[in-house]
Amino acid sequence: MAEMFKIAICDDNKLLCTQIEKQIDEFFSTELINYDIEVFFTGEEILSNLSEKEKYDLIFLDIELDRINGIHVGRYIREELLDDNTQIAFISAKSSYALDLFQVRPINFLIKPIAKDQIFKIIEKTLELQGRQTKFFCYKSERTEKRVSFKDILYFSSEGKKIFLHMKNGKDYFYGKLGDLTVPSEDFLCIHKSFIVNRHCVIQFRFDRVLLSNSEELPISRIYRKEVRRQLNLLQREVL
Repeated sequence: MAEMFKIAICDDNKLLCTQIEKQIDEFFSTELINYDIEVFFTGEEILSNLSEKEKYDLIFLDIELDRINGIHVGRYIREELLDDNTQIAFISAKSSYALDLFQVRPINFLIKPIAKDQIFKIIEKTLELQGRQTKFFCYKSERTEKRVSFKDILYFSSEGKKIFLHMKNGKDYFYGKLGDLTVPSEDFLCIHKSFIVNRHCVIQFRFDRVLLSNSEELPISRIYRKEVRRQLNLLQREVL
């Protein structure tokens, strides 16, 4: 079983804790990562857990806690526990703590109110630092910023100015040019001027077409066949 990704939230504002917790749940709703969230409302509570050798991958930590504040907790993690691996995202209603935070080396400093995309980026960065990063394709559709894990994309197709995103659980579209897409070259293969496929979703390559895991067939155009064969040969060598 994969190692648990452990997150702590420590803030005396219970509504904010609930908001962050929901956003963390939303982030991991599309991930294949086991995670756990613990919530604390005082510095004393989280210090008690830390002193009992409890460790977290990421802590969202309010600076303005009563009695034992967030900076004290952060220094305890770095200086007493000698823990440089736990990522700390400080939370504050003020922006005047830069010098105090320097020695704690936080991954980020969030000013209230906190936006969902800030929470997502911090989790993504922590996963990246741990080598557990899941790559996302980000796009804008109908004035809404969206993202989908690359592993959930079957293929991209283009029709006129629209690019269609064919996913394992549905379909969406956005405007742009297929040639301008930024996708991982080790995972995606252009087989036609109108199609870029996720090669992990291809169950059969033929001379002039591919068969996808959802039973769709897509053509490989003549000018791309040589490059597709070359990429397949490279992939076979990697597997061997």
